[in-house]
Amino acid sequence: MRKILLTAIVLIANCAFAQTYSNGGLSTGATSNNGVAAPTGYTWSENQHNTGNTTESNTTAGYAITNGSTTANYFLADDFIVPAGQTWNITTIDFFAYQTGYTGTTSPFNAVRVNIFNSDPSVSGAVSVFGDDTTNRFSSSVDSKMYRIFNSLVPVNQAPVTTRKIWKITANTPVSLSAGTYWLKFQLQNVVVANSGFAPPVTVQGTRGLAGWNAKQYDALSNVWSNLIDQGNPTTAPDYPMDVPFVITFTNTLGTNEVMQYDNRLQVYPNPVKDYFKINSPKKISINFVEIMDASGKLVRTLKGAEEYNISDLPKGNYILKINSNEITKITKLIKQ
Repeated sequence: MRKILLTAIVLIANCAFAQTYSNGGLSTGATSNNGVAAPTGYTWSENQHNTGNTTESNTTAGYAITNGSTTANYFLADDFIVPAGQTWNITTIDFFAYQTGYTGTTSPFNAVRVNIFNSDPSVSGAVSVFGDDTTNRFSSSVDSKMYRIFNSLVPVNQAPVTTRKIWKITANTPVSLSAGTYWLKFQLQNVVVANSGFAPPVTVQGTRGLAGWNAKQYDALSNVWSNLIDQGNPTTAPDYPMDVPFVITFTNTLGTNEVMQYDNRLQVYPNPVKDYFKINSPKKISINFVEIMDASGKLVRTLKGAEEYNISDLPKGNYILKINSNEITKITKLIKQ
């Protein structure tokens, strides 16, 4: 769950501004675990192993996400949170997928279906608040400049390949959502219907999965929901729940007394964090205090500006970090391992 990627832009009170919420990343860098460089201009999205574990890794490159044929019709779903006190005026949502072996220079995907629910759609009582399972909301699709690969080093050394180019598919999704937890159910469609597509899961370097990951897959032909799981390589490795990446673009309106600048000069590291994190400020911006909120937007910790921040006593999970200074305010995701 849940990451707000923030662009460098100064905002005046009572104005609307574009933001993006990312449900998790994919890129693991331009060099694979076994030292192979990605093609120029590209990065790898490599299946991960837990740091320090040299015998087990994730095994799934991607999950079925298309209405590929009369015998294969799949959706994926994952949750996201609109924080307390906010209303998101959503314009578009980006999704990510590949078609194994596809060598075309234009995207193989030409349709995307979006259905947003007020609760888990696999549980009775969920109500759709936007979209449906049939309307094509496709806007565009471009090369994401990433290749999906299996773990190149763990448990065995294997060469990365460029047969799974990841494409970004954008859907038009004009909807306003007030504060709350929502579930996004979606499906893609290939240019050639018989050729199936796959969505890679959220990928974080050094971990097979994180607490709170809870995406699901829906088999529309059998009407069956199942948890999205990576079973691990080798088969004796433990199972890990997965999340799926998507990026929501929205606008929000600030209060009458607020002036915010969302800026990328402040970098939080390490992130994910176990006990301590630091905030890198190249221009030596003075940090007054930081606020840590849980996934619902509830404030759980306020810390004075310091060289290092101790959160060893916080439960594992996903948090929202708000960095306050005299110059800027930045909000970003903080993952506690």
